[in-house]
Parts: sequence; C-alpha cells; structure tokens
Amino acid sequence: MGPPPAELAVAEAARQGRVTVAFRSILAIPHLFILYFLQIAAGVVAFIGWWAALFTGRLPEFAVSFLSGYLRWTMRVSAYMYLLTDEYPPFTLDDDPAYPVRLAVPAGQPLNRLAVFFRWILVIPANIVAAVLTLGAGTIMSFVAWLITLITGKLPTPLHLAFTAVLRYLTRLHCYWFMLTAAYPSGLFGDMLEASGVAPGFAGGPGYSAAPGYSAAPGYGAAPGSGAAPRYPAGPGYGTPPGSPYAPGYGAAPQYPAAPGYGTPPGYDAPAGYDAPAGYSAPADAGYGAPGYGTPGPGYGAPGSGYGAPRPVFQPASWRLILTQSAKRLVVFFVVLGSIFWVGYVAGYSILVGTVVNNVANSINTRSIAIDELNSSYSTLNTNLTQWQHTLSACNKKLTCVTRADGKAATYFSTFANELQATPMPPGASAAASRLYSDATMAARDFTKLSRARTVARYRSTITSTHLQQAMNNFNADYNTLGTTLTNS
Repeated sequence: MGPPPAELAVAEAARQGRVTVAFRSILAIPHLFILYFLQIAAGVVAFIGWWAALFTGRLPEFAVSFLSGYLRWTMRVSAYMYLLTDEYPPFTLDDDPAYPVRLAVPAGQPLNRLAVFFRWILVIPANIVAAVLTLGAGTIMSFVAWLITLITGKLPTPLHLAFTAVLRYLTRLHCYWFMLTAAYPSGLFGDMLEASGVAPGFAGGPGYSAAPGYSAAPGYGAAPGSGAAPRYPAGPGYGTPPGSPYAPGYGAAPQYPAAPGYGTPPGYDAPAGYDAPAGYSAPADAGYGAPGYGTPGPGYGAPGSGYGAPRPVFQPASWRLILTQSAKRLVVFFVVLGSIFWVGYVAGYSILVGTVVNNVANSINTRSIAIDELNSSYSTLNTNLTQWQHTLSACNKKLTCVTRADGKAATYFSTFANELQATPMPPGASAAASRLYSDATMAARDFTKLSRARTVARYRSTITSTHLQQAMNNFNADYNTLGTTLTNS
C-alpha cells in the first residue's frame, strides 16, 4: 500500500447569495493580496525544507506546519472562487472545523531522498495535467458556472463535484511539490466505489460515501433522532438509539455490519495516517465521545459572551470522493477544453516568437543592406564632387564652364537622393534617412538654379538666395547622423 495522499472534503452544493456570486472575484481580492506574499514565503520555506529533506529524509516540522496552513488557506479561497461554497474564507493558516471545505494532510512520513532530489523533474507530468485542468476549468467553464449560479442561486451538483475533483488534484499536486506527502498526485476522476455499493453523490456530502452502518455527522443531513446529539457524548454503541427508525439514505440498517477495512468510522476522525486538526485531539475510545475530532484542546472552552451560538462543525461522512458519471464527463471535458487551449496557446506563442525572430532577423539584414547601400552611394557622390571641384578649378572663372559643372553636381545629388529613397531602412533609421533625402534634394535643386544663371551677377545672386553652403553643411551632418543610427539600431 502506497503513502497516503492529501484528502479534501467539500460540503454538498447549497444555495448561494446572488450578490456574493456576482461580486465573487472582488470579494476575494483581500485574500489574493495576502496569498501573494504567503506564496513567496512558502517558496522560501519549501526551499529550506527541500535541503532538510534531502539530508534527513523528512520535512522539518516547522515547514510541515506552515506549508500545510498555506495550502489550507489557498484551498479555501480556491473553493470560494470555484463557487463550491458561499461562506467567506477565514483569514487563518489554521484548520477551521466549521468551514465547509476541509483539508487533511498526512502525518509526517519518511521521504525518498532520490525522489526529493529530482522532485522538480518528477512533478512535470502532473504539472502538465494541472495546467490543462486549470485552462479547462478555470476559463470558459468557470464563467458558465458563475452565470448558472448567478441565475439559479446554486451550482449544479455535477459541476460542484467536477470542480471539487479538480481542486483536490491541484491540492495533491501542491502537497507533493511541497514534500508534505510522498504520494504522487492522483484521483482526478474520484475514488473507487466500495463493495457496499454506495451510490455516488449520496451519504454525507455530495460525492462522499459513508461507511455502512454509520449515519451522517449530526447536524449535516441526519434524520432527527439518528446519531449522537452535537457537542454531547453519545452512549455506548455510538449510533441511533435502539428502537429509532433509520431515515432512508442515512446509513445501513442495524443488522448490517460495517464493511471490512473501515476501522474507525470515517467522518469521526481524520483519515488514517493523518494528523488531527490543530487544537483537536482524537477520541479517547473509538465509537465514544462527541462526533468529530474529540474534545477541543485547551483554550477552546465555551464561546465567550457576545459570540452567539457556536458555528456547527463541518464533519464529512467520508473523505472519499465519488463522482457521478455526469461529473466524470465534465472532468473529461475540462481536460479536452484545456488541451485545446494549451495547443492554441503553444501555437500562438510559437507564431509570436517566430514573428519576433523574423522581424529581428529582417531588421538586422535590412540594417546591413542599408549601411552597405548608403556607404556605396556616398562614396560615389564624394568621388563625383571631387571631380566637380577639379572642373571648377580648370574653368578659370568662365561662367559657361562653371554652370555646366554645376549642372553635373545637381545630377550627382539627385542620383544620391534617388538611391537613398530606394534603400530599405530599419524603422529606427527612417526619420534620419528622410532628413538626408531632403538635404540631397535641396542641394540638387540649388545646383540646378546655378546651372541656369546667364550672368555673373545672376550667379552670385542665386548663391546668396539659395544658401547653398548651409545646405551642404546640413547634408554632411545628417549623413553622419544616419550612419550612427544605422550602426546602433
């Protein structure tokens, strides 16, 4: 028999206030805020506990206590968000016996050091299942469940059981990851029916079967007269007083013995191998004492004045989860829907990454091409302008020769502008390229005006009006800026 897993019990589906359902996400914000910081602390404690478990084979008691409390709090808030209960979660790490969602963590047990060392690898398959479940149950189906509950005031039983199964699996995964148990996460489709053949979804809370011969916990669905009165010791025999009839659906008839292997009646103590909740001791003798977890420990006493009637203890008839066929089909649907979302997410992410990589590659390629084209065009322009200067010197101030040379200079700048415009630029260099193109176009226009001058006076007037020298200075400055931009982009 393998190590015991963590167990989760949830009260049956009940009526919920539509106002609290409508604003459920907002109401949970204070808890989510606190859990954010508790999650960080849990990570630190788990890391310390991992080293201790690696060397000693056991998780330290302080780590067991804190991590168990963190998971209780997280589980209660998750159940509240999944609409499994309308009761607001308490702000505590401790077990709350009155809250309709209970977690039982196994007592400290030896851990395999090899399994502890490779825990992060071993947990990968379960993490994949959990991710698929979360996508399937926590997206569209959560909205559908919220809408149904908002309209009808109650979460349907199949959805209630299916969400309970998902929450139990996620809780078991975290218990395994935190080394609170050596049991690998399992039981996604509920537990197997016992030989007694208890119908799924009946006896005790929905989906939890009671041991044959034992009635539901007092105050939680038991017929009047059956079971011991709450908070008072029952007489020997611990069941319905002799002569009291059994209400249908509340345990087996007296002549039927309990099924083999049940031992202490489920629901009247923590599951076998589990610690009793903090502050509660186990019953002194099996079958005697108040139903539940025994007499409260020191400090619990009677409620002080002003507190009203004590809250009833939620005691599941059994910690076993039995799913109906409808609930199992919903769990399958969660898996299928989550798988579709997962495939879509991976495909979308791959496309996004591929697009980014291609854009980066294209940008690098475009930048390289732009640098090469710019250098080539500028080198040609520089060579032609050098030739232009030599021509002007050879003209010996003859106006016809000078204007002819200026016409060629206009062609040189026009050619450079056209080549620059045809060169693809990365997005970051487009503005600098536009300024350089404007400078080259203006220089070509000014040299064209000079080439059309017919007198020396007209030539000098054109030089003054066009500010040609300033245009050439701007051209050189903008060329250097574009080169720097391309190099750094």
